[in-house]
Amino acid sequence: MPVEPKLAATVVLLRKRVLDLESDDNCEFEVFMAKRHKNARFMSEHHVFPGGGIDEQDLNKESRARLVGIDENVINNLKEICEDPENLWIIAIRELFEETGILIATDKTGESLRKIEEKSKKLKKYQKSLQKKRKTMTDVLIKENLYYDANNLKYFGRLITPKLSPIRFDTQFFLCKFPQNQNINLFSDELTEGLWGSPKQILEQYKKRQIKLIFPQYSTLQRL
Repeated sequence: MPVEPKLAATVVLLRKRVLDLESDDNCEFEVFMAKRHKNARFMSEHHVFPGGGIDEQDLNKESRARLVGIDENVINNLKEICEDPENLWIIAIRELFEETGILIATDKTGESLRKIEEKSKKLKKYQKSLQKKRKTMTDVLIKENLYYDANNLKYFGRLITPKLSPIRFDTQFFLCKFPQNQNINLFSDELTEGLWGSPKQILEQYKKRQIKLIFPQYSTLQRL
């Protein structure tokens, strides 16, 4: 009997790309991927987009109260995935911060995060606290009077791990503009190195066997 897939979310970070005039690759953006640790139980040494599975902390009322910017029209189209599709944005934002240190949040008025972005040591400390389960993502947001910013994550699709796999995920993909005032700080227990490139460049590396990809990442790069 197939394993029931676990609800998960992943984030494709995008940033403006400097065009190479000598190349036929005219893509105006590049994406971020990271290599999973060689000791990882699932997809070891494969390049992935940051993300992960649902956690208990994503489901409580306090977390939901900290989510702003939801498009109800999008939510209504995702009811078949889970009972509360709003939670998908919470999973995505939490996992992105835990794995990369990138915080997609806002204050209640929608202002920038400049004050917290200028305190990189504080962000790293919060990130480590999440990794060690000393704090929840909602704890961090409440402490800094911030909110999960759903407006900055655009739903991009869904992929479910094949039934034959012993570990399965029902993964929701989101696109997110990389916040230029922040720096990536990888969770080294899970991700060992980062990679920026246009979708075409990354697919070329895969074809040359310079990196490993599985179907969800491959097909997402093709779509991009």
